[in-house]
Formats: sequence, C-alpha cells, structure tokens
Amino acid sequence: MKRILIADDSFFQRKILGDIVDELGHKYEAVSSGEEMLEKLDDSFDCIFLDLLMGGMSGIEALKELKKRNNSVPVIVITADVQKARREESLELGAAGFMNKVVSKDELERILNDVLSQAK
Repeated sequence: MKRILIADDSFFQRKILGDIVDELGHKYEAVSSGEEMLEKLDDSFDCIFLDLLMGGMSGIEALKELKKRNNSVPVIVITADVQKARREESLELGAAGFMNKVVSKDELERILNDVLSQAK
C-alpha cells in the first residue's frame, strides 16, 4: 500500500482521484492548493498527483519549488491543459508522469505503477 498526496483545487477532481487511489488499495491525502501541498509534503508520501491550473500557486510554480527543494517524491501532473509545451515544461521541471483530464482508472493505474516502479 502506497501513500499518495493529491493537490487539485477542484473538490470534484480530488474526490475522483481519491476514489480511484482508494480502489487501487492505496491511502491518500488531498489538498486544494500548491501551497498546501508544499506544507503537507514529507518523505512518507510515495507519489504526488499535481494539477497545473490552480488558484494561488500554480502547479508549474509548485514544480519549480519542489525542484529547488530537491524533492525525491515522484510527481504525476494531471491537467486539463493539453498544450505540448506545458507537458514538456512539466517534465523538464521533474515531473515523472503526465496525464490529461478526464482521467480513467486504467490510465491512472498504469502511470502510477510505472512511476512507483521507477522510484524504487
């Protein structure tokens, strides 16, 4: 069982992602902003799901801060922004995976398993 931190400003998206993570047998905590994610994050988390388009600190700003802090917890970006440049920027800033919304359980499970297996 892994521990996942979900950062998304949409209650609906946090609920959907949390339900999928729960169905996959993992535990999760959810926050509604990049600032909260940075405050909550510690080494006990195995992965972060991070939305890019949030009020306050954006996901890109959060990725930049995580990079400054030499974050070792893998980040999977989940966003409605489908621009190729946004995907490339996220990966350059250290994201281990990238998914477009609307997320399916199968896709989330595949990417999460890939990212967690690489993090070992």
